Amino acid sequence: MTSIAILTCVTGEPAVLQNTAASISPFLSENIQWVIKFSDKTDVKFANSFSGENIKIYREADTSLYDAMNQCLSYCQTDYYMVLGAGDMILPEAMKILLDKLNSGLLSEVAYHAPILFAATGAVSQPDPNSMKYFMSCPHPSSLLKVKNSLSINGFDVSYKIAADYDHLSRYALTFGAGIHLDTPPLVSFMGGGISDLRALEGYMEVNLVRMRVWNTPDIRMYGDMLNESATALSSNIRQNFP
Repeated sequence: MTSIAILTCVTGEPAVLQNTAASISPFLSENIQWVIKFSDKTDVKFANSFSGENIKIYREADTSLYDAMNQCLSYCQTDYYMVLGAGDMILPEAMKILLDKLNSGLLSEVAYHAPILFAATGAVSQPDPNSMKYFMSCPHPSSLLKVKNSLSINGFDVSYKIAADYDHLSRYALTFGAGIHLDTPPLVSFMGGGISDLRALEGYMEVNLVRMRVWNTPDIRMYGDMLNESATALSSNIRQNFP
C-alpha cells in the first residue's frame, strides 16, 4: 500500500513541537510515519521524549535547515512525504480525506497540493500548481511529493537560505509535473514566524533568483514585477507613516 512520511526538522527544544505531535499522533500507522530530524545540539532527553510507534527519530549535525531537510529526506522509506515545522499542525478533516484516498489506493499523481491555514491570521491559502513559475503558489507544508522524485533531483539546494523550498518545488514541477490541487479543507495549520517572515525581503530576492534560474523568466518581466512589488511596499509605507 502507498505510504506517507511527515518530515520535521528541529533545532533546540521547542515546546510547540508537542502541538505538532498531538496533531499527528491520531493518524500514525504502518502507512503514515513521522520522521523527526533533531540537531546534534538538541538535548537527547528532549528528542527521545517523542519516541513512539511509527515515529523515527534521528539526531545529528547539520549546517542549515535545508541541509537538515536533505538528511531527513534521505531517511524516508515511504512513497510520499510532506513537511511540517515545529508548531505546525495537521488538521483532521482534510487528513481524513487524504487517508481515504490512501486506503483506497487512489494516490498515484506526482504531487498533491492542499489548502493551508495561516494560524496567525486565520487566512486560508489555496494552492495553484499552474502558477508556480510566478511565485510560491503551492505552500510547501501542505504539498505531498514523491520521495524518489525529490531525491532524484538532489533534494533541496542548500545555497538558498530561505527559498530552497520554492526552488525544489519549481525543479520538481519542471521535471515531473506540477501535480494537482486537492479540493479539501486546509490540511495544515502553519504557525509562521520563521525565517521567511523575519527576513521577508531576502526571501523575496531568493524567490526572484529561482524564477530566473529555474523558470528562465525574461529580464523585462523580472524588472516589471520587482518595480510593482517595490512601488506597492513604498506606497504602503508612505500611507502608514504620513497620514
